[in-house]
Amino acid sequence: MAPLDDFLRLCADEIERRALADQPRQALLEPGARAFRLAIDTATSLEHPLSDVPLTACLDRLACKTLVPSLLAARQEVPWIASPRGTDGGVERALAPLNEIRDLGAVTCGLMLVGPGCNYPEHAHAPQEIYLPISGDGLWRHGGDPSYRPLGDDALVYNAPRVLHGARAGVDPLLALYVLWT
Repeated sequence: MAPLDDFLRLCADEIERRALADQPRQALLEPGARAFRLAIDTATSLEHPLSDVPLTACLDRLACKTLVPSLLAARQEVPWIASPRGTDGGVERALAPLNEIRDLGAVTCGLMLVGPGCNYPEHAHAPQEIYLPISGDGLWRHGGDPSYRPLGDDALVYNAPRVLHGARAGVDPLLALYVLWT
């Protein structure tokens, strides 16, 4: 089994754990957790050339939280691109669209990396979304709240369809897994 598949399974475990622990939002989070688990359990590999951007040099600066070692072990399998929501060429913000290397069916999944002191622009989209914060001390705008606020270590971010959301990194790089489903 590839290190990336190990990382994704650990992320699914963590999303399920956090969804179950979040009693007030459990009914919102569980469908996304189930959709992600099914997608990675049935995923097949796709051939795609790997790519990189300057910001990935900061991956070595990630705080060593639970999922970071597994991600770093899969580092050579992850295709990074500059975020289309910026013009910085991947210096301040980057995405790793994992659907380019795994067939995940109707689920869209990837990694979001935001450089220290930078932001991921506010945006909205039709599918529901969960962010699994992996490392960093960022601030998040989510769930319809107009303000940015820090998250606890066991938080999941949930965004309903067409709800404006964004993120800001603190002094450390901010890394999160995103999962969109319909």
